[in-house]
Formats: sequence, structure tokens, C-alpha cells
Amino acid sequence: MGPPSAAPHGGHRPWQGFLITASLLTFWDLPPTVQFTIEALPSSAAEGKDVLLRACNISETIQAYYWHKGKTAEGSPLIAGYLIDVQVNIPGTAYSGRETIYSNGSLLFQNVTLEDAGSYTLRTINAKYDSDQATGQLHVHQNNVPGLPVGAVAGIVTGVLVGVALVAALVCFLLLARTGSIRRDLREQRPPASTPGHGPSHRSAFSAPLPGPRTATPLYEVSVGHGCSGPTGPKGPRIYSQQHLAEL
Repeated sequence: MGPPSAAPHGGHRPWQGFLITASLLTFWDLPPTVQFTIEALPSSAAEGKDVLLRACNISETIQAYYWHKGKTAEGSPLIAGYLIDVQVNIPGTAYSGRETIYSNGSLLFQNVTLEDAGSYTLRTINAKYDSDQATGQLHVHQNNVPGLPVGAVAGIVTGVLVGVALVAALVCFLLLARTGSIRRDLREQRPPASTPGHGPSHRSAFSAPLPGPRTATPLYEVSVGHGCSGPTGPKGPRIYSQQHLAEL
């Protein structure tokens, strides 16, 4: 009996084919790695509202979440951390008391301000202590009047200011007009000033005019009886004027 034939060198063995097939099947069965993302709800929030930074496509093997304020986790201040095993929030240096991390990794902002706008990064750590991170944006705008655009609000404010200015001008005009009327009444009621050297006239309606220095006022003297001495003559009473009396 001859010796058994040996397998030729470099020949194909059947078990090698099975190993290659098993390796390919294992590679195809591995779940694809999906990068998680951050979504802001709402995408642009008014000042004073609440905003949720939702973590999407988070793996179930994550053990801890860490939120940072910045475009990357490295070198950015830590807002807070969340440990899934103990379900507790751990505040960081950038924590303001308005942030809350949920068990799915999402971050809730309450009463946002304009200073809160910017980039925020979530860093995750899985059971194998592998780290991954994603960044989202928080947009905050001023709280305007609901339903009115900025131009309409500016127009309303301008109209109110113009109305106030017109009312103020009308009030000033009325005050000036009333003041001028009062002054005019006072001038009309004031007595006329006397001419220098001529005092105000106090002549009564019943007083007679005084005679001038040259007006002759007749004075009558009537003699009573005979033998009386006086300025009377035989022809009757004499008439003297004030000038004659001054000469006597």
C-alpha cells in the first residue's frame, strides 16, 4: 500500500472558506456608527422664553453627559454634567441655575437672555470610556410686540411721540394766550399817569371855576340910614372891584 497522498502546498482548504464567510457576515452585522446631533427647539427663541437643546441619535451605551459653552469641549467652560447611574446634575463653572440636563442628554434653558446666544457642545462618555461630542447653536432675539413687525412698532412709537409734542405745543400756546389777556386787562384797569406839574383833577361836578386874577368881582355896599360914613356917595352905592380893594 502506498503512502497517503499529501495535500499540495498552496492548495485551498475547505475550512478557510468558512472562516472568510463568517468574517464577512460578522462585519455586515455590525450596527453602523451614527454621529449624534444637537437641535435647538425653537431654532430662534425670544428673550425670556425657554429653549431645549435636544440631543438626537444618542447611543444607549452612554454613561455620562457633559455640556460646555463653546464650539468644542476642550477649553470651554463646563455648564453641567449628568451621570446616568445616579441621575443627578453636577453644576459646572458656567452654571447659572437655569440649565437642566435630562437623561437623554438634552439641555433645557429657562428664561433665556441675549447673552445666552452662541455655541454649545455636548460631550458623551460610553461604557468603554470612549468620548464623542457634537455642537449646536442657540439663537435669541429681542422680545417684540407679538404679531407686529419691527417697522410697525417703530411707526407706532414715532406717532405717539409726535402726538405728545403737538399736545405740549397746544398747551403752551393756550398758556401764553391766557397770560397775554391777563396782562392786557391789567393795563386797561390801571389809572392814567398824571402829567408832571399837573396833578390829577379833583374838581367836583358841582364846584364852580375859580376866577382869574384879573376878573373883576363887583362888591356892593349899601348905606343904611343917613350920617353913616362909608364909601357910599349921594348917588347910591359904589361898586369896587378886587383890584380897587387891593389898591386901597
